[in-house]
Amino acid sequence: APSSQGETAETDEAPQPSQSSPSTNGEVEVVQECRLSPRIAPSCASSELPSPVVVIIRHGKTEFNKLGLFTGWNDVPLAKEGKDEARKAGRVLREHGVQFDVVYTSWLTRAIETAWIVLDELDELWLPIVKSWRLNERMYGALTGLSKKMIKQQHGEAQFKMWRRGFRCRPPAISSFSADYPGNDERYQKYVKDVRPSIFESLVRSVAHGRPELHRKFPKTESLSDCTRRTIPFYREVIEPEAIRKGKNVLISSSENAIRGLLMDLCDIPEDRIHELEIPTGLPLVYDIKKRCVRLLDDGLSPHPLERYDFGTAKDVLFRPCGGEGDRESVCLDPVIRRPKQQKDSAAGSVEGESLTEATGEDQPLDSEEAAEAEVGFEMSVDG
Repeated sequence: APSSQGETAETDEAPQPSQSSPSTNGEVEVVQECRLSPRIAPSCASSELPSPVVVIIRHGKTEFNKLGLFTGWNDVPLAKEGKDEARKAGRVLREHGVQFDVVYTSWLTRAIETAWIVLDELDELWLPIVKSWRLNERMYGALTGLSKKMIKQQHGEAQFKMWRRGFRCRPPAISSFSADYPGNDERYQKYVKDVRPSIFESLVRSVAHGRPELHRKFPKTESLSDCTRRTIPFYREVIEPEAIRKGKNVLISSSENAIRGLLMDLCDIPEDRIHELEIPTGLPLVYDIKKRCVRLLDDGLSPHPLERYDFGTAKDVLFRPCGGEGDRESVCLDPVIRRPKQQKDSAAGSVEGESLTEATGEDQPLDSEEAAEAEVGFEMSVDG
């Protein structure tokens, strides 16, 4: 979630200082650097989007997020704040001229709602939406629905971190008879066909219901490693060949741990650093498939989006310079995609107009033609 709620108009970016280094012929070579800072060298700043466009967005905030509860596969809807975040994400994408060709989401309501709201802002509700349980959030097992603070108090900080952020550590498994077990959810029972049957679950349910039943082996708990075994193959075997390789612009709406696992693979994030990564709710992340890095969209607000949102302590591995060694862009890539100039001018005019009205405390006077139209409108409303 944003670390600051304040929103102001965009300020001009100051250039980074140049760094001098001796070249092989003894002359001094000047190399301009772009660091993770709001001050980006003008030669590095760019409003150009990668092609094709791949945007990954974590669903907007839910009531479970606000209460600090483990959500997992629990199907909670967006809170009002989450809907606002998704709407803002759609507006920013529209300002950058982004148009999608296909959308991929999980089976969880919060991810689907986020995709809908974004598409509504883009006037693209008609787009095909491909839903897959393989993009679901990580299954938190017996921790589902429990308070994170309570778990931390009962089991200690170290165990809490292992269950919540450990790459290979699984939380305690959920019971087959729990309402939070996906095998007791009709949508998974009826529509999941790509999971192998479970002999144990099939036997238990056949005895309980007095008739033969085939029950599949749904996850009762998952580590982040387990989660990546379904999200990454879905990306590689479905999203890539069916959309990205065909040049289609793609929106992926999912949950935090599913996205963390994807980014670990897509951006080559080391296993020993992935636990440090946080994914803000409702923030579009633009993945550059050629440079294998993530960039943000400039929303015209201050402070800089890279500073305004919390990405944890792994920000350096998520937004590190992209490109190969010796490639100038690997030194000079702005982690934020700048807004097109017309959008900046429009936003600046809007903010200036709002500021003038607020300063005077009253609306600006109408010219003679506008006053005449207003008078006619008033007479018509009275007559009516």
